[in-house]
Amino acid sequence: MQDQEASALLREYVRDGSEEACATLVSRHVNKVYSFALRHARNPHQAEEITQAVFVILARKAARLKKQVILSGWLYHTARLSALTFVRSEIRRAHREKEAQLESQNQDTDSRVWADIAPLLDDAISRLNENDRHAIVLRFFDGKSMSEVGSNLGLGEAAAKMRVSRAVEKLRVFFFRRGIAHSGAALAAAISAHSVHASPPALAKSIAATAAAGGAAAGGTATIVKGVLTAMAWTKIKTAIAGAIVIGSIVTPILVQQQANARIFRAQAELDSQRAQLADMRANRDRLDRLTQSIAVSQKQTDDLQRLRTETAALREHAKEIPKLKEEYHDLKAKLGQDQPMTPEAMKEQAIATMSAGRSWMIGCLAYAESHNGQFPTNFAQAASDVSEQSKFGANPAGQYDIVFQGSTSALEKPSDVIAFQGAEPWSVTTDGQERWAKAYVFADGHAEIQSQTQSDFSDFEQLHTAAPPADTP
Repeated sequence: MQDQEASALLREYVRDGSEEACATLVSRHVNKVYSFALRHARNPHQAEEITQAVFVILARKAARLKKQVILSGWLYHTARLSALTFVRSEIRRAHREKEAQLESQNQDTDSRVWADIAPLLDDAISRLNENDRHAIVLRFFDGKSMSEVGSNLGLGEAAAKMRVSRAVEKLRVFFFRRGIAHSGAALAAAISAHSVHASPPALAKSIAATAAAGGAAAGGTATIVKGVLTAMAWTKIKTAIAGAIVIGSIVTPILVQQQANARIFRAQAELDSQRAQLADMRANRDRLDRLTQSIAVSQKQTDDLQRLRTETAALREHAKEIPKLKEEYHDLKAKLGQDQPMTPEAMKEQAIATMSAGRSWMIGCLAYAESHNGQFPTNFAQAASDVSEQSKFGANPAGQYDIVFQGSTSALEKPSDVIAFQGAEPWSVTTDGQERWAKAYVFADGHAEIQSQTQSDFSDFEQLHTAAPPADTP
């Protein structure tokens, strides 16, 4: 129904030029045309331009549209074409602006290069051989093509191009040795753009008149002419003399060889410098790797040290009970006598005294390890300085305990399961007519235990709780 109404409005607009019919058509279709244009242009202002263009095209082609045309479909197709055309034009405009900007930047670059090389350009060109100098002048001063340069020099186009490239490279090396670093392409562009300037308008007429008058010049011009002619004459004389001197054929190879040796020496020196820099970089990398590993190890050692300090503080608290236990032990020992059998009560008292003595000496061993990078002492004499006299169980604990742990306490994953030192010998006690054996153990975390069993061999328990010996370092 809407398509029929749209066709009727379109015919009315074509037949009568009705502005009302046109406005109705626009209001019905403007939203979808604008939406389509916005999806393509992604810019509201550009979408408005595209929408307006679509309806201008509709107004111009309305009379030629077929009666059965679907206006919505036609508007969609026209909007698509209009959007694509607009986007392409915008892309081309952006490219043109970018090219103009790059051209401006290139002109600025040529100007900077020319400012660098202009004071030394003529000196550089004068140092070229005659053929290279002719190639530079023909190509960049006269603006001739490569084929024209080759024709003037009696060369083919490819050979002329090679001659010009070699000459430009010699100029680049000349400037580089004097602290002016530009590429050959930049030098060629700068020389082409700036080497030739327009002369004053009256100068050509003045020169022509002077030359027509027989070359008579006055004043400063005459002085210049005379000096140049003299210099040219001397140049010819020196060339003839140099060609006549036979020694020149001997000296030249020597100079060439010396220059080649100098270039080799400079290249070798530069290579040695690069090798030294590479060695320094590798050394710095190795130092950084070692520093990173050292930081990781230091952090682990700090954590282990804090743990040892905590365990040492706990053991010092246990050590406060040692004097009392020592006194009780000696009283008990005096009462029982050496030859009397040990009762369960005596066994308990002896166990308490033995464990207290073990904890006291464990404090000294952990203190020793704390001050020796976690390394556990190999004998009790090393830890004696860290155990107070009133806490020691006898002058020498070696008679009661044997040190069985060797290595660093920081390497233990679970110190509470590893025996640090154990009783030298088990002792027996008879309870209700049954004989049992007991033995004292002190573990790496500082706690002490008394193990009791019916047999005197405790090797199974000890193997279960003994740390593996440290691996030999290569």
